[in-house]
Amino acid sequence: MLRHKRPMRRIPLVAMLVMTACHRTPTRHPGEEYLKAVDFQGNKQISDKDLLDGLILHRSLTAGRAPDPYLVQIDGERLKSQYNRAGYFEADVQGRVERKADAATVIYQIQEGRRAQTHVTIIGLPSDVPIAKVRKQVKLAEGAPFNYEIYDAAKTIVLGVVQDAGYAHAKLDARVNGDLATHTANITLEFQPGPKCKFGTVKINGVDGDLADAVSDRLQFAPGDTYSNAAVAATQRELYGIGRFSTVQVQPDSGEGEIVNMTVAVSETARHQVTLGGGFGLDPLSLEVRGRAGYEVSGWPYDFDRFIIDLRPAYAYLRDGSGYEPRMRAVSRFERQDLLLTYAVGTVEVGYNYLAYEAYTELGPEGQLGYDLRLGSPHVKLHAGYLIHRYTFRRPSPLIDAMLQQQIGIDKAELVGAYQQAIIADLRDNQIEPRLGVYGALKVTEGGPYAGGKYAYAQVEPEVRGYVPLGPVVFAARARYGAIFGDVPATERYYAGGSTSQRGFSERTLSPSVTGTVNGSTITVPYGGAGLIDTSVEARFPIMHVKQMPLGGVVFLDSGDVTESAAALSVTKLNYAVGLGLRLLTVIGPARFDLGYRINRTGPDDPSPGSKFAFHLSLGEAF
Repeated sequence: MLRHKRPMRRIPLVAMLVMTACHRTPTRHPGEEYLKAVDFQGNKQISDKDLLDGLILHRSLTAGRAPDPYLVQIDGERLKSQYNRAGYFEADVQGRVERKADAATVIYQIQEGRRAQTHVTIIGLPSDVPIAKVRKQVKLAEGAPFNYEIYDAAKTIVLGVVQDAGYAHAKLDARVNGDLATHTANITLEFQPGPKCKFGTVKINGVDGDLADAVSDRLQFAPGDTYSNAAVAATQRELYGIGRFSTVQVQPDSGEGEIVNMTVAVSETARHQVTLGGGFGLDPLSLEVRGRAGYEVSGWPYDFDRFIIDLRPAYAYLRDGSGYEPRMRAVSRFERQDLLLTYAVGTVEVGYNYLAYEAYTELGPEGQLGYDLRLGSPHVKLHAGYLIHRYTFRRPSPLIDAMLQQQIGIDKAELVGAYQQAIIADLRDNQIEPRLGVYGALKVTEGGPYAGGKYAYAQVEPEVRGYVPLGPVVFAARARYGAIFGDVPATERYYAGGSTSQRGFSERTLSPSVTGTVNGSTITVPYGGAGLIDTSVEARFPIMHVKQMPLGGVVFLDSGDVTESAAALSVTKLNYAVGLGLRLLTVIGPARFDLGYRINRTGPDDPSPGSKFAFHLSLGEAF
């Protein structure tokens, strides 16, 4: 749920770098031949662009050089090979050069022929490995058009199926023979499984003491277990998950016997790290510039400890003319791995916030304790925690009168103490760009005098997300609910709207609010509520590549509401918005632009009155 005390949940767009390649036309002298174009004739199944991209002549075309006859011949063979890999074994390519004055055009005449169909033969499998299990990994159905890339990618996977069954020394002879008479690509997968193996002894190199014990505790296999590549890969993931190693190698020792001894070699990462960064966030209401500075030391004071300092200053310019807002969050955090149990993490955190918002400015210290552990699977986690903070409130908006200040609790200092519990199940195939899977979370908070606070309340926050691919399109959906019962601390109030919420609204503007005139301008000031519903459905689809980075699009339907109390929520009175977006998948995650249009509840008594459009520029998917 979006609460204004956690502004960093929306990841800002750190940088949108638009690189323009400057091309200077080469200087040519009269009489100097140059390559004007490469022309393809007769191709129907492969586009001109895809054919041209793989040619050496592409460079000559870009540079304006004359075509080399040898390269014309070599590229003709490349084109024929490209067709063969796509299953066109009968393809014929003939190249020639046509000249007009200084300009030369290379023409490739292509006869594609008929595409071969796939036939797969599997031999040599051990009796305890079902042939259907291996065949399933070759993503080419019987009789389907042949594709070399799919076949080539399957070779490692099908060998892994046999090795996971215990045949550590298995070998695979994979080959394709094209039968021109029957237009068939005959794939033969011939296995030499060798003996069925078991794991033997395990040697750990690179660390000792507590870290060596941690490595041993995270081994996903034991001496005597049936050999499995999957267990080796899982061990490597678990060791990287400690966050203390720059390299991890889990390798079998040389030999062909039935007992496979293993060596685990790790290298510790740098113990001291300094991070500096910055970025900006942009929406119709504000432009926010953000900075970040951090220091982290691992293995201090003991091997399993980590100490972190994180400083996040920000400065926001409000477009309604009300001025600038400083924001600051400073946190120091202490973590201990494997506290009491393997994989369990204990944390102690203290910090200070100075956060200016539309309705008021809050400032003060906070502290948290946390304990996270697995529930039998790396995909299911349990969190137990305690928080306490004391905030004071300054500079209330002129629209927040004394009565409303008292109603929302900013007329006095706020002391909140609460216990927190959460269970999280993450079954997605990828946390950054999921295509398949489910994510679910349930968070519960209880506050009161018994926790050291002055507010007695209970807070419930369930959330579920789902992802289903249909060809290249991914359908995604999310539903969130939040409710506070009893006292409602000002800093726990809900706000919705923004790049990770209802995208028909700007950040935090879907909320109970007050509208009025300040300095001659009509503005709306949100102050939050005690009930929240937030849902989204969207379809994500590929468009093209930009500088080898995938560019995708999205269409979405968002709905939601935030009300004064949880009892006032109604699924029949939600705010709806439709929209379009673009996603550029960069090395630091998807750079995202979304435009939302509200289709109902835009009257003077509704949230963010009169506003129908909202745009969002950020990093990461909406959910």
